[in-house]
Amino acid sequence: MALIQFTGSINDAHRVKRWAIDLWHVHQRDQFFYHHTSADGNNVVQEKKDFTREAGYQMTEGLMMQFLSEGVINDEVQEDREEAPDFYAQTWSISQLRNAGRYAGEETVQAVEYNLPAEIRTGLGDWMSNIRDKHVFNAIASSPTKVYYVNDRAGTSTIVATDLMTLQQFLRAKTYAVSTAYPKLPPIKISKVGKQTIYRYVCLMHDHVAYDLQVNDPVYQQVAREAGKRGDENWLISGAMMDWGGLSLFPHDNCPTSNTWGSGAIAGAESYLLGRQAVIVGIGGYRMKGTNGYLKWVEKKFRTETPHTAMCVAN
Repeated sequence: MALIQFTGSINDAHRVKRWAIDLWHVHQRDQFFYHHTSADGNNVVQEKKDFTREAGYQMTEGLMMQFLSEGVINDEVQEDREEAPDFYAQTWSISQLRNAGRYAGEETVQAVEYNLPAEIRTGLGDWMSNIRDKHVFNAIASSPTKVYYVNDRAGTSTIVATDLMTLQQFLRAKTYAVSTAYPKLPPIKISKVGKQTIYRYVCLMHDHVAYDLQVNDPVYQQVAREAGKRGDENWLISGAMMDWGGLSLFPHDNCPTSNTWGSGAIAGAESYLLGRQAVIVGIGGYRMKGTNGYLKWVEKKFRTETPHTAMCVAN
């Protein structure tokens, strides 16, 4: 018996090279605010679809504050003791948002294993999901009701490396929201059949802040040890963030960060306490022919019959 050993080096032409048929897309987080959106306003994001049913581009939302006087008793005279209604308002507008993917033509389709139209469609869907999340984060960061700095620093220029986020800071913000703010910042109402109604604020922080909270905050660690479940489901082991003191904690890397705080080289991040209707998202598409009224998919071939574009359009 003879043994014939046949070898081929990595770059030998007789070694077959193939690409995987299934294209792996860069991992993207699911749209975070999808689970924190409602049409009735009982969530962080209120989705307004007025302009999917009628024409328009700008809407003004009014808010009437509660009457605050003690009123009059018995037969006391009411005249000249009336209260003037107190109104707040905010205006939002919609604009078209588009993106597109393009490949050269039929020869390109022949040359690769991938279904290019389908892969572009998936990629644009990921893009739309992420860009909508970023827009909500940008809106939150642009106009907070109140700003606290850890350890009562005067601003970002005086922050030092040991100024780490704690549960105490989130609870401080919650106390302001429910008792001091005017108008007050209402929490999200959570009703479950057969269970007592509870109220929660959503606390958002960057992943780096979540790390500091879980590793360096002794109050967080104590709560996790004494109030959390034993075993693999404990917050300290599973890595999940806790619900505590009427707060639901979530990490997300879209929270703004900086490397120039303090003396100019201190890394920091913004965190948020969010109640009901923290953000309004307006959606349009009154005259669009998409299947859901406000998201439209367009595929176009150019005159040369070569380049091909797939485009996603939203209002």
